[in-house]
Amino acid sequence: MIPKKYRKMLPPYWYENRVAEYHFEGAATPVEYYAEKRDDLRQQLFPLSATWGLDYWDWTYFGKKQSSSLEQRRKNIQQQHWAYLGFAPEVLRAIGIASSEGKKVEMIEDYPTKLIRYVYPIHDRFDIRHAVTAVEKIRPVHCNGVGVEPTTDTIIELIDHVLVGLKRYHMVKEFRVSMTPIKQMEEVVI
Repeated sequence: MIPKKYRKMLPPYWYENRVAEYHFEGAATPVEYYAEKRDDLRQQLFPLSATWGLDYWDWTYFGKKQSSSLEQRRKNIQQQHWAYLGFAPEVLRAIGIASSEGKKVEMIEDYPTKLIRYVYPIHDRFDIRHAVTAVEKIRPVHCNGVGVEPTTDTIIELIDHVLVGLKRYHMVKEFRVSMTPIKQMEEVVI
C-alpha cells in the first residue's frame, strides 16, 4: 500500500499499482535517511543548535576550537556575534532574553544613571554572569554598566483602621488662668 504522504501527490489510479507500492516501500528507507541527514545539517548551520558543526563556528569566530562545554561554547559564540552587531537596544534585549529561562525580561535604559537594567520575575532563572559579560563586551564608554532587578508579581495590600486625633489649639490672646492649651479635639477613623 502506498503511504499517505505520497498519495497526496499521486493521481488516484496509482493507488492500486503494485509496482508503485514496491517502489515506495523500497525507497522509503533511503528517503528517510537523507531527510534525517538534511535535518542534522540544517541544525549545524545555526550555532545555538549545532553539535559537531560547533567546531566550524569556533573557527569562524575565534580562529581556534574552544575547550569548554557545548553550552558555554554556544554562549561564547552568541556573545561574539552580539559584539559584531554593536550597542543597540535590539541587541541588549536579545542579551536579556537569551540570559533568561522564562523569556519574560524587560530591558530598561536608565538615562539619568546611564545604566542598562534588566527587570525579570523573581521565580525566573536569570543568568546574570552571561548577561553582564555580554553587555560589558559591547558597552561603550558613555554607559556605566548593567543593573539586574528581580521583581515579584504579588501585590501586598495592608488594610487597617487608623485613628487620627485632630487638635485645635487656643490662640495666645485667648489664654486665661487654668485654661488648657487644646481648644477642640476630634478623632477620625480612616
